[in-house]
Amino acid sequence: METLLYLTLLISGFYTPSSCLHQYHLISNNTNWTDAQSYCRAHYTDLATVDDMEDLNRLITSVIDYKLKLRHWIGLKKGDSMKWHWSLADRRFYREGETEFRNWDTGTPQNGNCALMSTAGLWNNTSCDDQHHFLCYDGKQDTNLTYVLIQENRTWIDAQSYCRQNHTDLVSVRNQTENTEINKKISLRGLPVWIGLFLDSWRWSDQSDSSFRNWQSGWPSTDQRYNCTLMSSYVLENLFSFYYYSEKYKYLKWRNLINVSCDVRKPFICYGKRTLFPP
Repeated sequence: METLLYLTLLISGFYTPSSCLHQYHLISNNTNWTDAQSYCRAHYTDLATVDDMEDLNRLITSVIDYKLKLRHWIGLKKGDSMKWHWSLADRRFYREGETEFRNWDTGTPQNGNCALMSTAGLWNNTSCDDQHHFLCYDGKQDTNLTYVLIQENRTWIDAQSYCRQNHTDLVSVRNQTENTEINKKISLRGLPVWIGLFLDSWRWSDQSDSSFRNWQSGWPSTDQRYNCTLMSSYVLENLFSFYYYSEKYKYLKWRNLINVSCDVRKPFICYGKRTLFPP
């Protein structure tokens, strides 16, 4: 008998002007990604789509609280075509056309899936495993710092993780005015910095074009067989101490996605209303 968890989350509406109510359902049966997708489409809407960090953190906290299974299928799968995305996925942050702004240097982009801004304000792309300084965007209302330069050498993924934990995200560059402003921030340093632009072929099962990714450091794997995505959770300690249930939250830690073979059998998360009479 399957076990269902109904998670009612209020998520910002990226596709409509108003917020919409989403229901998430944890299916504890172990199955491969394709069968999980088919089940979700038959009984709900689709495998879970994640739009931002707030959405993800609320979802995973609820899932871990309910079941001590720490990896679950979601709807992210590798596609056939590559596309540039911004790490900061919130559509409300961008006006029309701003996600497409680019300021590539002559002869770029070429090889490499992550973008750098040079001290001349021009963009280049290189391997995401290279290490550079980076620039975070901070959208919190309680700070006067919009652009925060971090003078530490990190890979792109580790830079993204740092910005999300301590600020909002790696910086997005929406127009030439912002490009000039950001360039002033880094021009005296003499070194290029990571920005939030990345290239990949991953797509959501429901055909959402959300650019949200949150890969574990060192992932996604380049293994050509690893085409499907698990939410990977881990705990700091004391997860099994049910007598201290109220204290358990402080031991929970969730950060990352990993990609594995689609044939691995795992529990999974659907979203949408339950269909009483599935086809």
